[in-house]
Amino acid sequence: MLGIIGTALTSILIRQQRFHAAVATMADARARMRDIATILPTDLRSISSAGQDIITYDLTSLLFRAFIGTSVLCKYATTTIIDLPPQNLVSKNVLTSWINPPVANDVAFVYDEGTEAGNADDSWVPYTITAVTSAADATWCPSSTVPQYATAADNGATRYRLTLSAAPNQARETVGMPIRLTREVKYSVYQGADNQWYVGYQTCTPNATFGLAGDCGTREVLAGPVLPATTDASTSGLYFLYYDQAGTALTAAADKNKIARIDVGIRTTSSSLRGVGTASVAGDSLKFTIGIRNRI
Repeated sequence: MLGIIGTALTSILIRQQRFHAAVATMADARARMRDIATILPTDLRSISSAGQDIITYDLTSLLFRAFIGTSVLCKYATTTIIDLPPQNLVSKNVLTSWINPPVANDVAFVYDEGTEAGNADDSWVPYTITAVTSAADATWCPSSTVPQYATAADNGATRYRLTLSAAPNQARETVGMPIRLTREVKYSVYQGADNQWYVGYQTCTPNATFGLAGDCGTREVLAGPVLPATTDASTSGLYFLYYDQAGTALTAAADKNKIARIDVGIRTTSSSLRGVGTASVAGDSLKFTIGIRNRI
């Protein structure tokens, strides 16, 4: 009798363990999906599709330049090295701000005021950042710069110095011009070494030809396992759908600069939930829409 009872109790405990493990897996998958629903809109809303920030796009992947910060060109240290004002100024003015500090292979867009009066011929000129250094060096963006961006009271503040891939035109990209800092990133679904499918994130090296895809680094797992990638948005574990301002679906590579809205969907794999005397199958999914703000 004791043996029968012990066997029954063991069976119940094993099923409860499996049930709670499945619940924990689902909770983790849902948390990761919520993270994506926060991260992706943050990265995408501020990009400019008309400004060629979207590099490649398809149903299961998206490569684009994510906005990471902004600053002001404070000083030319050399023809290819520029200084930025400190982030924290005694005056409380905010001239440098970023989500993440710039690193090599990020892209700096420097505002070029052109040669004509007004902004008809103004443009943003892209430069790949080849090196980044930081130091509490008062000779970088010094208080003697005209116009003055830092004061003597800021001498102890940390400053950043960027080395650019080419020399800006100092006659048009003058001291005081705004700088937009971006990073090429890729979101995609992929099959891992365990044969499961995951949503991955990569940072990428810009192509020497502006607007073409460069090489992307090691994937970081953002969510998963998800359903396998397919060519059908109704079944794929991750999908992106693209639309122009009028709501027309876009798929051609030549139309990437017209994208005004992106629908994103994620589907997790099903998990078997087994409790005491019960069994059910459950998965989860998430869909959200992102409007691109800078389309002109």
